[in-house]
Amino acid sequence: MALLLGWRVKSSDVKARLDVADDAAKREQRLAAKLRENLKRRKEQARARAAGTGKSPPETEANDTADGAALKPLGDSDS
Repeated sequence: MALLLGWRVKSSDVKARLDVADDAAKREQRLAAKLRENLKRRKEQARARAAGTGKSPPETEANDTADGAALKPLGDSDS
């Protein structure tokens, strides 16, 4: 055990702080990977739109509204 300004630091406290820091680093790596994937997907969609291929992007949960209903393109109407 280390003595720091008269306080004893438990090894379990140090380990807990290291675990928290490790979890935070892993989370940052996951978020960075997701961000890269999203950027690649959006660039691919923009290229497809610019080329006029008419290829529609695959549906994802990001295309859903808050109540779970899928968004419709402006030109489509049921009435």
